[in-house]
Amino acid sequence: MATHSSRGDQGHILTRLEAFSDIVIGLTLSGLAFYLQVPKSVQEAVAHPAPYIAFLASFAIICSIWWMHNRLFAYFFYADALSIVLNFMLLASVVLLGVALQIFFKFADGAQSVVIYAACLGLVFGLMSVLFAKGLKDKRIVQPAEIRREGLGRARRCGIVGVVMVASLAALPYGAQTVEYCWLAALPLVTLTRMMERREAA
Repeated sequence: MATHSSRGDQGHILTRLEAFSDIVIGLTLSGLAFYLQVPKSVQEAVAHPAPYIAFLASFAIICSIWWMHNRLFAYFFYADALSIVLNFMLLASVVLLGVALQIFFKFADGAQSVVIYAACLGLVFGLMSVLFAKGLKDKRIVQPAEIRREGLGRARRCGIVGVVMVASLAALPYGAQTVEYCWLAALPLVTLTRMMERREAA
């Protein structure tokens, strides 16, 4: 847990914020299920698996965001006014992402659905990167070098994903599929960043 100043309300605020954040993310996850329709038969479910694949992919993305949020609150979050506002913005973008994921998987070839999805995902990862970076720079939070390296790595990787998603919208004049291809750039960049982090830690 992060070492904070002696403000008596800090622990209470953190507990309340974390509980509220878990509720919002949990409701977003449960909301994904409302997009599923019970098939008329097992054969229909097997013949049209796309909604279930979309659900599982969406569930995995939201869960990964929850895990990063958990690490953020465990080590890099100080509940000042700016951090609280940024956290609320992050939660709002997560809710929007839950809707955007379903729109994207239902209308994957539509330009509008691609824009909405890329913008929401870019916003989520961008805000997560900002919150990690803010925690790293906050002198009120003292962590060992190993934990700080973890936070720096998460800030970098989230920032890369956020920038790639937003920058990919520049390719929209060339078609929605071109934008989707641009998203693939995040994978080698994040992998390369991860490898560099491991070398630095060695």
